[in-house]
Amino acid sequence: MGESRNGSDVASSELQPEHLLAPGDPSSVAIIGPGRSLTWKQVERRARRLARALDGAGIGVGDVWGVLARNRCEWAEFQIGNARAGSRVVPLNWHLTPVELTALIDDSGCRLLVVDPDLRAAAEQAAAGTTVTTIVELGADYESWLADAGDALLTTRAAGTALMFTGGTTGKSKGVTRPELGAPVERYAALWSGWGRLVRMPEHGVTLITTPLYHALGSAVLGASLSFGVPVVVAGRFDPHETLALIERHRVTASPMVPTQFIRLLKLDDAERSAHDLSSLEWILHTAAPCPTWAKVAMIEWLGPVIFEMYGSSEGTGPAICDSHEWLAHPGTVGKASARIEYSIVDDDGNDLPVGEVGTIYCRRSDGAPEYYGDPDKTASIRLPDGRFTVGDLGWLDDDGFLYLADRRVDLILVAGSNVYPAEIEAVLSEHPSVADVAVFGIPDPEWGEQVKAVIETSGEVDLDDVRAFAATRLAAYKLPKSYDVVERLPREAHGKLKKRLLRDPYWADAD
Repeated sequence: MGESRNGSDVASSELQPEHLLAPGDPSSVAIIGPGRSLTWKQVERRARRLARALDGAGIGVGDVWGVLARNRCEWAEFQIGNARAGSRVVPLNWHLTPVELTALIDDSGCRLLVVDPDLRAAAEQAAAGTTVTTIVELGADYESWLADAGDALLTTRAAGTALMFTGGTTGKSKGVTRPELGAPVERYAALWSGWGRLVRMPEHGVTLITTPLYHALGSAVLGASLSFGVPVVVAGRFDPHETLALIERHRVTASPMVPTQFIRLLKLDDAERSAHDLSSLEWILHTAAPCPTWAKVAMIEWLGPVIFEMYGSSEGTGPAICDSHEWLAHPGTVGKASARIEYSIVDDDGNDLPVGEVGTIYCRRSDGAPEYYGDPDKTASIRLPDGRFTVGDLGWLDDDGFLYLADRRVDLILVAGSNVYPAEIEAVLSEHPSVADVAVFGIPDPEWGEQVKAVIETSGEVDLDDVRAFAATRLAAYKLPKSYDVVERLPREAHGKLKKRLLRDPYWADAD
């Protein structure tokens, strides 16, 4: 073989020592998805082909490409292939509108998209006029693209990473890069297995993923499972009935979940919950949203002490971790710092606060602070001079070092574990001709944790159905306000600051 653009090619027959996966039997099943399964050997081969296909399409070291796809087997090769290519993959949330997707494509400089067939139209609309030059549709188009690439190994590259997008309090999503990412490709498995050990994940059994694989939680658990050599069952979408059946059928030992899923499982009738053998479960990791106390207790009572909680973010504010016993001894905690993170609580003037006092949570990582992709000003805004950084969460520490959250950012709304930023919705609604001013905030929802509430000040008569229709063309469904109030004037201070808490607090006064 000749030289590739960014590394040498090595014949596939020479590759056995170079595997990034660690199965006991390469011919056994590695991943089971909707309508398909792949062995470890197939995942490895397909990942190498994907790396070469990306390289052939001009996506080299550090170049950005995106995936717009629902949960399916191919997410395993997306991760491994991206690592081998040395590129940056952007997992795109398929709930977003084309307008929202365009913003992420523009910010990342994404040049190629791999998409589900039913999402192609949205992808083409989002990509029009952007840096994207190639769209590859999963199915025959994608399979042909891989087959033409061959499976010789691309070498001498740093491992590719995911460019995960998150949002700030202004609602503007930004990609996050972290110092520990981009290590030599030979360390890829060690990095993921190291994360798995930090969150106390079993290194055996079977993993079930029902959370979206475009999200950091599902993606991390997938990466750790593959690096441990643990097979993965990928559910297309979460269904409480099917989840119990899958756990029993595959003897599942580990699964990531969010509190909304807990609630839906707990609302099943007792007969159905007791009809399934769930005794194989050893580890259910929840994060992404505060879990109601009643739901956490009920899950532990039902399944035993297999419930683990993690605090973290795309920026690297974790993991903090606690098991069921630790949580019961420290009710309400989100965990204790793992070996690579240190927490401190800081007041508005930058002074450290003592144990038990609420302030902004700051983090110090042994490998340094994160950066927001292409935004040095935003990067600087989250750091203290000594290198500690924050994502704006409020909380406190107890005498034993366990962390508690007082608020996940002042105005952040968490809908079924997904971050919703009021400023983004306010910006859309304020464009409507009848809206003179608007405030958006979260109010309690018994199933989803929170729902979006909008209060609008009008410039005359307002047709709320028209406002709803206007918003629906610009925002993903989970970001849309579920209810609207119309007021004569919003409570702004003389200098223009909106006193949003006056609107929001009454809804939370009696909340659990």
